[in-house]
Amino acid sequence: MRALNRDEIDKILVRRGIGVLAMVDDRQPYAIPMSFGYDANQMVFPMQWGGGDHSRKSQTIHSNPRVCLTVYEQDTNDAAIWRSVVITGKIYEIDEANRERAYASLAANAEFPPDFGVWGVPFDEVEFRLFGLDTKNCTGREFATKHTPSEE
Repeated sequence: MRALNRDEIDKILVRRGIGVLAMVDDRQPYAIPMSFGYDANQMVFPMQWGGGDHSRKSQTIHSNPRVCLTVYEQDTNDAAIWRSVVITGKIYEIDEANRERAYASLAANAEFPPDFGVWGVPFDEVEFRLFGLDTKNCTGREFATKHTPSEE
């Protein structure tokens, strides 16, 4: 296993537009797949708010904004090599002044399913809110699923 440098981490976050966002509510851990945009300064999460302020996601974020995002990938040239990036911090709602930049980040590399209706609700009727996550507390690792002896 080896640590990734910031440039390698940035490249993974640009290549991958989806990860697993983990939150903690009063009862237990709560982790969901989350599409995101990345511009090297902030993570941007388009969050579907169909459940409104009473949804588990909303209540969890409001009660404890500390989250962890895990992004991972398998090397396209060597299936035994995997990379992961873990970002921890406080999630926050993006204000009106920064929304244009946030939407540009999403357009650049977020991954969405081809038919993005949410629970049967057409895309144009789904309420979205934008959230950010600072990437200061970010680490990355590369590891192999098979052992390769080191050369002497």
